[in-house]
Amino acid sequence: MSDLTPGAADAVRAVVGLGTVVVLPLGLRLLGDRAVPRSRSLLWPVVGLLAAASVWLPVGRLAAVLAVPFALASALLAACALRVRLLTTAVALATPLVGAIALVAERAGWGLLGFSGDYLALTVPHMLFAGFGACLVVGLVAHATASPLTRLAATTVPLGVLLVLAGYFVSDAAELLGAVVLTTGLWCAAAATVGLGGSVAARTLLRIGAATVVVSMLLALWWAVGEASGLPHAGLSWMAATHGVANALGFVLCTVLGLRLLPAAPERTGLTYGEVGATRFGPLPAGYRHLRVRHLLVPGATPDDLAALGDALLRWRVHEAALVEVLPDGPEATPGLRVVSRPGIGPVSLSVPCEVVWVERGPDRVGFGYGTLPGHPFRGEEAFTVDRDEAGDLWFVATAFSVPDRWWVRLAGPLTVVAQRLYLRRLARGARRLVGIRQLREVW
Repeated sequence: MSDLTPGAADAVRAVVGLGTVVVLPLGLRLLGDRAVPRSRSLLWPVVGLLAAASVWLPVGRLAAVLAVPFALASALLAACALRVRLLTTAVALATPLVGAIALVAERAGWGLLGFSGDYLALTVPHMLFAGFGACLVVGLVAHATASPLTRLAATTVPLGVLLVLAGYFVSDAAELLGAVVLTTGLWCAAAATVGLGGSVAARTLLRIGAATVVVSMLLALWWAVGEASGLPHAGLSWMAATHGVANALGFVLCTVLGLRLLPAAPERTGLTYGEVGATRFGPLPAGYRHLRVRHLLVPGATPDDLAALGDALLRWRVHEAALVEVLPDGPEATPGLRVVSRPGIGPVSLSVPCEVVWVERGPDRVGFGYGTLPGHPFRGEEAFTVDRDEAGDLWFVATAFSVPDRWWVRLAGPLTVVAQRLYLRRLARGARRLVGIRQLREVW
């Protein structure tokens, strides 16, 4: 921090400690275990305390070693970004890793991607507050109140954070664009917090945060305009002591504490969609992506074939034969039973919780449908049946309607349909395997 004045350097160190020891652990508690496993663990403040201590030591091996646990914990947070629904929360969980890598490099005295010294040091609080803190606040506000302002903020804040980060490598003009987009989103979020209720203390803290972010982001715009145009603007030390401290203490900390004092929103424990049972009789509801797949299992099958394979389907043996891990609450599909399936392979498998909403055992069709629960990457319903048509042919049929419920699923676009079809083909292959085993047993 050689180019910063001693007072500004100390302010940056204090802000880093506030972010790693207080704001980050408090923010994870607010997000809860659905977003980050063991979000209340003492791990987070402990590694934050080590990082906070490292910035007060001279640059060298010891300072870098103390920062490493925080970097490892930040990598875990970045991996958790795939678990969350909102892009704002995903960016919040990913940005501490950028700051942590910069912290380790700066404490070790290394350069990183052409940056060193003050720029790396200032990246740490920037990612903790303009990254994690700002996106956390917007995500929590969006959860607390649905309005056009919060919807705009939920789009512009993570986009602005990413644009500012990209501006480091592209140009000052790109960084200015990011600052404008980020400022727009933060002001929208601030306006939304003013309308929230709660205790006197909560309202006071939220209003302090809203007023502060207006001023702090005006300073950020002044800096970005000056850097891009060459017009007179404040230096790094002045910005760190004013914009940085105000953003950390006045906006992020006060707003997070204010949101912490609001009444907790009720947990979603039921199905995440409204058109329950539509896969059984149809028609499939509008507003969802529809999918219907049929795979021939046995030409010229008997009613006994239908009964046997239908029973295997209801008892999860088709999933098991397809090597899809299933964790049902009971041995057989019944309405109200909950089941977690884990499609995928090893560390890239997903945990998808569902609830069985209907079961059918008819003369020509046997199967069940289940709907999505909180934590599932989609919202909707899927049905698996074994059907015997008029010609006596036995079919494995899957019917589904769904929409993405995670930001990364929405980004995947058409690839999700390909993945769904591959998954259903895998289940059909499992059903054929069971048919083959049954036929072999009958021969012997």
